[in-house]
Amino acid sequence: MKVEIPEELQEILEEFLVEAEEILENLDQDLVDLESNPEDKELLNKIFRGMHTLKGGAGFLNLTPIVEIAHRIEDIFNKLRNDEMTLTPEIMDVILEGIDKLKEALQMLKDSQELPDMEEIEELLSRLDAVLKGESPVSTASSEGSREESGSQEGEIEFVDGISDKLKELILQYPDKDLAGILEEIILMPPDKRPMDVIPEIEKLIEEGKDVKDLIKKKEAPPQEKKEKEKRETLEEQTASQKAVSSKSSSSASSKPKAVAKKTEKKSSETIRVDVERVENLMNLVGEIVLDRNRILRVTQDVEKECRTEAVEKLVEAVTSLDRTVSDLQVAVMKLRMQPIKKIFSKFPRLVRDLARKLNKKVQLIIEGEDTELDRSILDKLEDPLIHLVRNALDHGIEPPEERVAKGKPEVGTIRLFAYHEGDHIVVGIQDDGRGIDPEKVKKKALEKGLITPEQAAQMSDKEAYELIFLPGFSTADKVSDVSGRGVGMDVVASTIHSLRGSIEIDSEPGRGTTILLKLPLTVAIIRTLMLGCNGQVYAVPLHSVVEIVRYQEDQVKEVGSFRSFMLRDEVLPLFSLNELLEVPDNNEKAFVVIVKVGEKLIAVSIEKLFGEEEIVIKSLGELLSDIPGIAGATIAGDGRVVLILDLNSLLSDYRTKLIGVKR
Repeated sequence: MKVEIPEELQEILEEFLVEAEEILENLDQDLVDLESNPEDKELLNKIFRGMHTLKGGAGFLNLTPIVEIAHRIEDIFNKLRNDEMTLTPEIMDVILEGIDKLKEALQMLKDSQELPDMEEIEELLSRLDAVLKGESPVSTASSEGSREESGSQEGEIEFVDGISDKLKELILQYPDKDLAGILEEIILMPPDKRPMDVIPEIEKLIEEGKDVKDLIKKKEAPPQEKKEKEKRETLEEQTASQKAVSSKSSSSASSKPKAVAKKTEKKSSETIRVDVERVENLMNLVGEIVLDRNRILRVTQDVEKECRTEAVEKLVEAVTSLDRTVSDLQVAVMKLRMQPIKKIFSKFPRLVRDLARKLNKKVQLIIEGEDTELDRSILDKLEDPLIHLVRNALDHGIEPPEERVAKGKPEVGTIRLFAYHEGDHIVVGIQDDGRGIDPEKVKKKALEKGLITPEQAAQMSDKEAYELIFLPGFSTADKVSDVSGRGVGMDVVASTIHSLRGSIEIDSEPGRGTTILLKLPLTVAIIRTLMLGCNGQVYAVPLHSVVEIVRYQEDQVKEVGSFRSFMLRDEVLPLFSLNELLEVPDNNEKAFVVIVKVGEKLIAVSIEKLFGEEEIVIKSLGELLSDIPGIAGATIAGDGRVVLILDLNSLLSDYRTKLIGVKR
């Protein structure tokens, strides 16, 4: 159904959408926590208030489908917190179904200002009504009958004589408002829909000292009293919380709550919402400033070499100050793009809960480091790989309860999802205490698929065997299910992480569990690189993949079969020429060897020239050139030249057989 929102309410709609998304995002975690601890009154009250806020905002904008669903879920939680109902997994299934429909409706509203038709949510409303009546959630009671009953409950309110019908409608429309609040709502209405005739009536009643409770017959007062009681309980909870804070920090209990409230108010007033597109534009402008700064630094160095005067010294001082300011500006703007990883971590309690029920497994999810911040562009692309990994941990890793008990393990399996900073990178990990990965089983599957030879399997380490999992179509599942085992997913994980200039590490112990670590850069916009020379051209290599740089010495190069190796101390590393990887003429004049890490392997790459480090801004090559193997993008160097950024993972992919003994 199409939703007609007046132009003057568009800003209110946008605010509602943001607030509603925040409420529903937090609900996933809260609902899963509540299922494991249904007696938590504080959590019940929090969820109830969230649904009440959502319903109120939707009611103001006349978003009927959202109001109907939210109203029923709110009533369910009202019964739960008043001990009129006991929470069961079946009831939670229906509640979560309602939450999903609310998310779907909000997305439709956001994308096209449309909402599901009432007929589309009829069955869901019937199931929610069945829960409210204490019947089985799978009951298929007619939606129409449920709606009539719901309507009759609201219609049971009887007003005193002398009240206009329009005022009665407004009181029913805004049940939590007093007369002054209803008058305020009328003022906010569009002029063509504003009931002017009822304004004098409300003003007169206010002058007489009357309020909504005085307009309702006494026998119907209990519902209103109940609401007032809930408000008092909420107020008492807040007061108790403030007193607890006050007692810890000061002996003056009367003055501290005011200070706390004042501090909270100040914080909210200093927070603004900024459109993502504006932040992206700002980041692009800062990127251009960084490029200009690099050119100015280069030119200033040249001027200083050729001419040393007092004016040049002042120029150098000014440019040095500019360099510091631009660096600070760059850091500040990059922080604007940073978001806590909680944005995607919060979705996993629900995912694990639903999947565990489907697989008849008992699993607890532990989340750590959810406040760790990451660039938004990376965060958006990280969700799907994490979903694949968590689903695999649940399906392949965690054993059924009876199998775990037989092995002497706790009946409930554990999956740990964590994140932490490590230098200029972030590490995201998924750990389970399940079956683990058997490297011999992985090798056997690879042999059956013709990916490796028996000789290669015999020489392959466990770490190398684990990397086979990321090959397209590879799966160790004994049977195909709708959860996993179709040979898709893990190769997508690898390609996505590598496209973000990240790496994957697997550590597993059969019978004990598996840990998968994703190492990602904090940002993809501005990076430090190593500038290399090859066949008269300059290329940039992301510095995070560079382990070490050494001088090229011919006596350290050894021929091993048809391949060359480089002796680094006591370690033998595969050696490739950058010219060879780029397929350009090679003059065999090598000056340096760059040691890079590709997966779990160290690879030696010989180069002609080395120009040092430089901070660059990544520029896209556009759609036509976006799929060139080995090229991650381009940048403009300090001297104004366009420099291609190399993706060593992609460049070396054609040599995968040489590196880890695997056919592609």
